[in-house]
Amino acid sequence: MISLDDPRWRALDHRGWPDGQGAQDAPFVPDELRYLAAHPTSGGRFNDLWPYLCSEGTAWPAAYASVPHLVTIARGLPAAQRDDYLYVIGLVAICSGGLGEVPDDLPDDIADAYRNALPEALTLLAETLATAEHDQIMTRYLLAAMAALKGHPEYAEILNDLDVYAECQSCGKPMLELPE
Repeated sequence: MISLDDPRWRALDHRGWPDGQGAQDAPFVPDELRYLAAHPTSGGRFNDLWPYLCSEGTAWPAAYASVPHLVTIARGLPAAQRDDYLYVIGLVAICSGGLGEVPDDLPDDIADAYRNALPEALTLLAETLATAEHDQIMTRYLLAAMAALKGHPEYAEILNDLDVYAECQSCGKPMLELPE
C-alpha cells in the first residue's frame, strides 16, 4: 500500500483535487487518512472525506490508493462501527465497473494494493453483516457493497440506487413502497 508520506499523493486526483491542484477547501487525502487511523470513529471527518474519493458515479485515483488504508482502519474497529468504511470501499468497486478494474493510468503498485485489499474488505463486510445490527438503509448499502465485492457491479448498482428504481420515471410517484 502506498505510504501516507509518498509524494505521489499530490498527483492523485480526487473530486476537489484535479491535476494535482487542490481547491482551497479540498482535503489532502493522506492527512485525512492519518487522522482517521488515529481517530477511526470520527464519523463526521470520514463523511467529509469520502465524497471526494468516490461520488457521482466516479472513483478518482486517490480512492484506489485510499482503499487499503480504509481496510486497515475498518479491521481495527468492532463490526458495529465499520459500516461506513466498508460501504465506501464497496462504492469504489461499484464505480469502477468490474471487480478490480482501475483506471489505465493508475500506477501498478497502487492498483495491486487496491486489488489485494478487496478480499479482506469482503471478509470484514461479511462479518459486519452477520454480527452488527443495521437499519434498512444501511443494510441495503452494505448489500450493495457485498454485491460489488463479489463481482456483481450491475446488481450492486441497483441495490445502491434502489430509491431511484422505486420511483416511476415518468411521474416521480413510488412504484414500490418500501416499509419503514
